[in-house]
Amino acid sequence: MGEGILGQQVREYIERVVNRRDPTAVDDLVSTHYRGSGLGWPTTLDALRRFYVDQYRARPDWHIDVQESVELGSDVVVRALAGGAVTIEGVRRIRRLEWLGHYRWHDGLISEINVLAVEERGLT
Repeated sequence: MGEGILGQQVREYIERVVNRRDPTAVDDLVSTHYRGSGLGWPTTLDALRRFYVDQYRARPDWHIDVQESVELGSDVVVRALAGGAVTIEGVRRIRRLEWLGHYRWHDGLISEINVLAVEERGLT
């Protein structure tokens, strides 16, 4: 166990699609047979694409910092910190979250993303 090639690829995907705001990462790295689940996470590929575009608009400085990942077979579990400015009831605030996510790979592409847990770590 530990971080291997797939764990590094998950980090690269997050860096590209979230931190660099590059929606083409979805087309390049996610399977057309994608399925997602957990805490309102997009369940289809089209919904995943829309999710990121909406996030770029609503949270232009949102950033995710992967703290650790564990890889076993074709599965990677990630613990990460996320944060940035959000607007809540018309007030701009800084939100920080910690989350666990599960990524499953098939034929070199992400076939599943499952949000396992999210905890608020600060709202100022």
